[in-house]
Amino acid sequence: MIDYKKYDRYIKKFKNRSILDYLIKNEIITGNYDDIISDLIDDEISMINDKFDMPIKKCAVKALQSAYFCAKNGMASAAFENNRFFLERLSLLKIISCMDIENNPYELALERKEWHELINNRFTLYGSAQFVGKLNHYYGKNFDVKNVSVYTTGIPLCGIHSKKFAMYSMDISKIEKETNIKINEKCSKCDKKATRFVIALPKAGAIIGLLGFYNNKDTRNIGKLYADYSRVLHPYGFYSYPKEYLINLWSLDLIRLFTTINKLIF
Repeated sequence: MIDYKKYDRYIKKFKNRSILDYLIKNEIITGNYDDIISDLIDDEISMINDKFDMPIKKCAVKALQSAYFCAKNGMASAAFENNRFFLERLSLLKIISCMDIENNPYELALERKEWHELINNRFTLYGSAQFVGKLNHYYGKNFDVKNVSVYTTGIPLCGIHSKKFAMYSMDISKIEKETNIKINEKCSKCDKKATRFVIALPKAGAIIGLLGFYNNKDTRNIGKLYADYSRVLHPYGFYSYPKEYLINLWSLDLIRLFTTINKLIF
């Protein structure tokens, strides 16, 4: 486990400032952070490999390694884009690990590269409030989101319209039996009686919210970091930031990211 106290002095350098403040003003940070951040990345990858056994963890590791490469080579936009992906994928790893569901639909959609097909069909969660609201609708306050009840946060469909998404859905009668509730829904596509729930996949804001929900912790600071990374890409890009100093800024930000998100992951 990383000893975060030894990195406090680096966190204090930021003073809760956004990375955008540094990038917009081309404000440089002097010093040599390469050795520090290299060791920290190795520790992070080791913890990820020890914590998770899902194949999709490789994407989180690769994103972290790619971000480091881009930062060392002065590619600000790409470096922070990879930070954003790392944050999102690590959060999903944690969320999936909290669910006791065989053939987890979130994991399958990523492994089979079919996540986008479900999103294209508008099987989407836009926030944790939407997720919790659907659960409350069926179960009141007495729900266990670690089991098959998670499917009821999705979309009800009839046998015909759910056929294409059999791998990402569950029969309503099975959900009723396992959760001891009664469900009466119409298909969201044709208004016939629904027979299955197709899982709805969380957008970025929902992923961060669900991470907090499963851990019962505040994720607003993680949300701020994610928003920063997104704004580096759009509307700015920041291709003019002094290349030789990017590794220093990126390293300080990564230390802040690790100390913020790892409290909810490990």
